[in-house]
Amino acid sequence: MIDAFYIFTKGGLLLWSTQLVKVKGNPLDRLIKEVLLEERVGETFATLDVYNLKWKLLNDMDLFFVVVYQGILQMAYLEGLLSMAAKEFSHHIATSFGGGLNIKHVDFEKDFLRCRQKADKELKESRKPGGMRSFEDTKKGADVQKNREEKGLPAPAKKGKSGGTDGDKEEDDEEEDAAVAEARAKLAGGKSKAKKDAEAPKPKKGKEARHWDGGKVSKSLMEELDFSKNKPDEADLAAKQAEFLGSGDEEDFEAEVESLSSGSDAEEEKKDDGRVGGLFKSLTKGVKNITGGAVLTEGDLEPILKKFKTELMTRNVAAEVADKLSDSVRKSLVGKTTGRFTSMASTVKQALKESMETLLTPKKSIDVLRAALAAKNAGRVYTIVFLGVNGVGKSTNLAKVAYYLKHKGGLDVLICACDTFRAGAVEQLKTHSRCLDVPLFERGYGKDPADIAKNAIAHAKSNGHDVVLVDTAGRMQDNEPLMRALAKLVAINSPDLVLFVGEALVGNDAIDQVSKFNRSLVDLSADPRNPRGIDGMLLTKYDTVDDKVGAALSMVYVTGQPVVFVGTGQKYTHLRKMQAKEVVKTLLG
Repeated sequence: MIDAFYIFTKGGLLLWSTQLVKVKGNPLDRLIKEVLLEERVGETFATLDVYNLKWKLLNDMDLFFVVVYQGILQMAYLEGLLSMAAKEFSHHIATSFGGGLNIKHVDFEKDFLRCRQKADKELKESRKPGGMRSFEDTKKGADVQKNREEKGLPAPAKKGKSGGTDGDKEEDDEEEDAAVAEARAKLAGGKSKAKKDAEAPKPKKGKEARHWDGGKVSKSLMEELDFSKNKPDEADLAAKQAEFLGSGDEEDFEAEVESLSSGSDAEEEKKDDGRVGGLFKSLTKGVKNITGGAVLTEGDLEPILKKFKTELMTRNVAAEVADKLSDSVRKSLVGKTTGRFTSMASTVKQALKESMETLLTPKKSIDVLRAALAAKNAGRVYTIVFLGVNGVGKSTNLAKVAYYLKHKGGLDVLICACDTFRAGAVEQLKTHSRCLDVPLFERGYGKDPADIAKNAIAHAKSNGHDVVLVDTAGRMQDNEPLMRALAKLVAINSPDLVLFVGEALVGNDAIDQVSKFNRSLVDLSADPRNPRGIDGMLLTKYDTVDDKVGAALSMVYVTGQPVVFVGTGQKYTHLRKMQAKEVVKTLLG
């Protein structure tokens, strides 16, 4: 049984809803924030807390239809209910409001009840033993019957529900076998006759006399003196010409040539229309291009989206993310009508651009400088924890953030050395501390990082420091003991911001790294009711990837969290915020 049903627009306007069972929390809000805004429309199913959600997107009206339920329900039943509700709602809007959605209230109760009753009836009938369709009633059965009719074979006798007697069955089988045998005999007779005609030997020509009179050579004499082997006669030449030209008609041949030349012109036009620059210059080359007022189908979109996935993967976007993103774009475009003087290529490009920008745009504001200043005004210390795998540049980029906060906001920063494992980690931070003129809190090696961070925060409060930047040891995402220690540090100290530091150079490995770090923090959290995961990301070596900036897209898609900073060089000033439009422009060209 379903718990609730919602109908809302892409803009977030709720047009109609019903709750058959009181829904706890707000799964619809979570669906919008965690799925739809993260460009996961192509999945059409999600599990959020105790609820399962299945949805359908009606592109021609930009409407979402969402069913909320618990437990297990047949997907065929849910898809049927969503399709019927979408059809009924479209008809209801068209008849009641002239197809417009500028309405304040929609009375859809009776129509939805009718859809539910129909879906429930179909579900019950499908569960009955005799509710299955016969083979003749299926599409495959219809194709088989059509094929039999084309070959001249009789249709098989249908059985009633009660069935026939054994004698009736035998008679029907005998009649069918006789008819089939007769048809096969006719077919075999026709083939054997054609075979015999083809195999019949041609009469041999008698030996012709040669002329050696030494006189003037004539055309007829040259033909007589030509003794080339397998010389074709005029009849053979005419037959071959007719076979090559189709019917042998000169007008048909000219028409064929004209159609071929026009086809090549059309191909050239396609190539010209596809030249929209950058990635799309290669994507649209040789792809069917529809211009103006055409309804897009999956067949139209499949070639360009297939190339789109391949090109994204060459730009370091993880294969899984490229696949899901293209599915999302496909779902959002199928059934759409292209605008006037708008080609399919430009329509798809615009959809991809909007999807990527939506995905990369932060769903919540993470302005580190503003948040730190607000914490200072509230009289508390702002804490940031940096974590990630080995060798990605955590310490160096922590120093860049310290420089940014000190010189942009005038904040008093304290660096905390919690990498008590790697040799030289504390000395590296001492060098940065001296260069930046920023104090360092350290307790050497071999100590508990969680305890060091706790003492550093207490020291910052008592000494008037505004911000504490906590450096942690690099660790691989599969090392459970080290991940448990990291989760303990985060749980005990409750930092304001947890930043995952990753390289912009990685591709598929970006998903594995960031997802396992995030999952470990959540699963190993000391408070299961309020787990703490990654809040944002800092991408290092961003200046070395050129157009291969896909790691940013992969990380944001997997975590749902934004890229806060990108490192663009070796100096302290080489740190800046990531602009979503810039990444999209780099990816699409």
